[in-house]
Amino acid sequence: MLAPSSPLPVKGPDAATIARRALVALALAGAAAVALVLAGRPARAIGDALDRALHADARWVAAAAGFEVLSFAGYVVLLWLVTGRATPRMDLRASVQVTLGGAAATRLMPTGGVGGAALTLWILRRTGLDARRAGRTLLTFLVLLYAVFLASIAVSGALLAAGVGAVRGPLGLTAVPAALATAGILVPLGLGLAHREDAVPATGRVRSLARLLGAAVHDALGLARRADPRLLGALAWWTFDAAVLWAMLDAFGAAVPFAVVVLAYFVGQAGNLVPVPGAVSGGIAGVLLAFGVDADLALVSVLGYRAVAIWLPAPFGLLALGALRHTVARWAPAAA
Repeated sequence: MLAPSSPLPVKGPDAATIARRALVALALAGAAAVALVLAGRPARAIGDALDRALHADARWVAAAAGFEVLSFAGYVVLLWLVTGRATPRMDLRASVQVTLGGAAATRLMPTGGVGGAALTLWILRRTGLDARRAGRTLLTFLVLLYAVFLASIAVSGALLAAGVGAVRGPLGLTAVPAALATAGILVPLGLGLAHREDAVPATGRVRSLARLLGAAVHDALGLARRADPRLLGALAWWTFDAAVLWAMLDAFGAAVPFAVVVLAYFVGQAGNLVPVPGAVSGGIAGVLLAFGVDADLALVSVLGYRAVAIWLPAPFGLLALGALRHTVARWAPAAA
């Protein structure tokens, strides 16, 4: 039987609070659109974008919705694989609830993924795991997930910097992100390969964090060696979500090289680290504009992508938060 977790000072997921913030975000987006129109200068581009939106290819829009469902399926099975090894309470049902609830917490608030990660950590603690084991489990999951993220930036950036496929981009948007992503892969990989379970505990915050990251990478490498098919969930999460952007570009008639779509998507996602509404959309649109995509096409395609990626899963996420509370309540008597 699992040991009961100690009471946590962290509050549980609050669906009502997230819903209120979603309404605020909608109001701000509407106000921003009105301000842009009143400004006059971008009115033509916005008008062209709206005209394209009214003539979108419905088949591609439906495909985008399907891609987003497949993306979430990938996240669910990867979370199930990693957390299920740490505690049997994180079964497939709980993984679905945490994934959708985390999406509501993350995508309705620009927190760089912290909302979903905080929710996952809170749930892992409620399953009975101690703080260090819960943190190591979450970090192992993030290592597997973001290894694909960094590798995609490294590969697409290097290809575009070298002009492969007759498309060459500015070094600041290609070679620099590729180099940073490569470093982001090699440094943790080195920590993971050097990790030893019997090593003397590290002292100091930086060393402790480095040791924890090394332990998580070590666990991730162990999972990779097992070749569990659920590991493909990391690839599915990013691939199908990026495919939503690709589908929306096609829905509005934009012919954009595949490598450009990949780079725009992943570099744009890095904008989620900036706690400002619209950072991701602006990042993706900015890369597309830098590669010569028309302003109205970039605008309507990115807004279409964000509409599918945010508002399609959001209602289900709010429902999942309520279901997650009941799941945690059922765990409490068993732990006691």
